[in-house]
Amino acid sequence: MGSVIPSSHLHTCPTCGQAIEADRYVRRPDGTYRCEHCYFNDTYLEGVVHYLDTAYLVTLEALVTAIDAREHEVGSHSLRVTEFSLIIGNACGVKGRDLVDLYCGALLHDIGKIGVPDAILHKTGALSPEEERIMHTHPETGFRIIGHIGYFSRAAEIVRAHHEHFDGSGYPRGLRGAEIPHGARVFAAADALDALTVKRPYREALSFEAALETIMKESGTIYDPDVLQSLLRAADELKEYVGKIVFDGMGHTDFLAIGG
Repeated sequence: MGSVIPSSHLHTCPTCGQAIEADRYVRRPDGTYRCEHCYFNDTYLEGVVHYLDTAYLVTLEALVTAIDAREHEVGSHSLRVTEFSLIIGNACGVKGRDLVDLYCGALLHDIGKIGVPDAILHKTGALSPEEERIMHTHPETGFRIIGHIGYFSRAAEIVRAHHEHFDGSGYPRGLRGAEIPHGARVFAAADALDALTVKRPYREALSFEAALETIMKESGTIYDPDVLQSLLRAADELKEYVGKIVFDGMGHTDFLAIGG
């Protein structure tokens, strides 16, 4: 594992030009540093993120910040699950514009929760049947929010389908198998990995191995078996990344150095 950047030698990310925070960077194998966000863009988007219009990128960042802040998420859930999605997508052979759509759809997957009342979104106990019905509207709400924007039209389908199950038991439309957009099937596995490996107020985080075992038990029911095979191929990389996320309390994320 690479050493931590000395506080007296903070670097500027050569990709985005921003100063690299001491606790949010990745050291590449060639010894250079990137901010954590740009490292994953460079590694898994193969540079195509640079073809995203600046206005779209600014919009994405603003929306994602608002989503995570409103949900009181642990660290940056949207960014973590996007990074997991890109790692798994890369193992699936997803490339080009499909990778950009996966990136955008994963980042914006919960945008529809903007339409869920706080009393339901932040409820600590079990939801009533009516509250559950309202919560289950968020994929369609998210689709309506971004689906009319041409650039996000395919990402919107990922947002709409991210709670569908491979066997047809999910929501909102009960899609099954190949009816579910591939990006949504990739995202579902990534989302599960994040949910299981992050400590919550109501339960401890699982180890990477235990989380993987839990996910694999749902192969063919909740998750696409082919996607899970790709997840297994990327397991070492995913485990390394999960192992370098350290949560201080419930609201701060530190990323230790990778590589070197």
